[in-house]
Amino acid sequence: MIRHTTRIVSALVVTAAMTGPCLAQIDPGVRGGPPGAGGPLTSRVAPLTTEELYLFTEGARRFNQLEAVCDICSDILLGADSGEDPRLATKTNSSGLGARFNGDQCTVCHSQPAAGGAGGFLVPNPQDPPNRFRPPENPMFSLIPHRKGGANRVPSFITQYGPIREARFVRKPDGSLDGGVHQLFTIVGRTDTQLTNCTQNLLPQPDFESELQADNVRFRIPTPLFGLGLVEAIQDREILARHEATAPLRARLGIQGIPNRSGNDGTITRCGWKAQNEPLTIFAVEAYNVEMGVTNDGFGQSTDETPECNGVNKNEFNDITRTDPDDSRNQSFYNPLHILPDWLEFAVFMRELAPPAPAALSPSAERGKSLFGRTDGDPGVGCALCHTPQMVTPRALETAALANRTADLYSDVLVHHMGRTLADGITQGAAAGDMFRTSPLWGIGQRRFFLHDGRSSDLVTAIQAHASERHAECEHDGSTCYPPSEANAVIERFNRLTTEDKQAIVDFLRSL
Repeated sequence: MIRHTTRIVSALVVTAAMTGPCLAQIDPGVRGGPPGAGGPLTSRVAPLTTEELYLFTEGARRFNQLEAVCDICSDILLGADSGEDPRLATKTNSSGLGARFNGDQCTVCHSQPAAGGAGGFLVPNPQDPPNRFRPPENPMFSLIPHRKGGANRVPSFITQYGPIREARFVRKPDGSLDGGVHQLFTIVGRTDTQLTNCTQNLLPQPDFESELQADNVRFRIPTPLFGLGLVEAIQDREILARHEATAPLRARLGIQGIPNRSGNDGTITRCGWKAQNEPLTIFAVEAYNVEMGVTNDGFGQSTDETPECNGVNKNEFNDITRTDPDDSRNQSFYNPLHILPDWLEFAVFMRELAPPAPAALSPSAERGKSLFGRTDGDPGVGCALCHTPQMVTPRALETAALANRTADLYSDVLVHHMGRTLADGITQGAAAGDMFRTSPLWGIGQRRFFLHDGRSSDLVTAIQAHASERHAECEHDGSTCYPPSEANAVIERFNRLTTEDKQAIVDFLRSL
């Protein structure tokens, strides 16, 4: 029925059949204990300055704000502290939510295991008393689409306890390439619009079910933001030098990898599933507009300009440098914390967000770390040849807390061919339809969902999905032919390990 999904299932079945004993491995699931993330950078040598901590705290507040549709529709003063737990937010204190959106608060997509993480579960009825809270679930299933009276239908690929997903279409109706985000929800029915003529007829949700039947929908899940300031700070030459140092080992295993690069200045991009964004300011302005529909200094045009669904008591751009002569609207030009636009505060928050702290290694996890491999010693099964354990930031940076730091990111931040099993058919820069950035593994121990589309919540399954042979039938069925996955030899080595050693690698990953 859906050819892309059928290919995925078939490939996983074949892989499982080849591996046999791998089924004995058990992913223990999301690691318990404290989050170990969500706070500011710390350093004994050069901690964040007082001023930097002020900006980090303000950025965290903006990150947690709940968006209203129009400027005068917020429940409380714009930018004011609602006093609510951001995971239980009910009061809007920001404005600019677009006619089409995926989320109405940064935290709804970045909450696991703390603010700034990947997609997690939230209480779907925070407006009720605590003793009537329903169990936390995917916020896209009920909370976001129905907030403030929203009349949205929830697509079938959004499930109650499944991953948060954005949807991209491979092709447009005329058959030309698309690849862009198609927002799931609209403001129709919301009580904070003051747009009485904005109806479902004028602002329909995309027909996702028909597009699914046509095998035209691909998914992305939120990426964690922890430690991105360190990732941003790593110089291109460090990335390339680490890559070059492993060339002989990679050649034996068929691993290549290339940088994705900015079309403007040619520097290495490193944020997003296909490393399509860099620096963090671009990451912030694009997400604010694409995911929430908030226009800003970087993305000034609304994603949907239907007149009846825009423009009432809503300034364009929605989010810019504040120029009010006083702080009556909490947007004073003379208040150093308030002058910055939300998107810039988001970038500061991400830049100063500490990397996740790993857990203490058990004997099994210690064994798994050695099997995972190193780039300066025993390569083990070869995982570290893509998931580079460490890189170092430059000696001097304006934010001293980022300078001369070892980042244990477990990523080369390059893009690799992953084969047809994981291919989404969407090209972004140098990243072809089957290419993805090596996902940083720090913090993976507390993530719920894996791979770019969140298809798995099990680490063993996610590991096996890295393998993909060339499909001979692709020359006959008209589909795109992709090369074999660059990870095939590594997965073969993994499959030859004993049951105990495979479990050790899983235990190591859950410790990160």
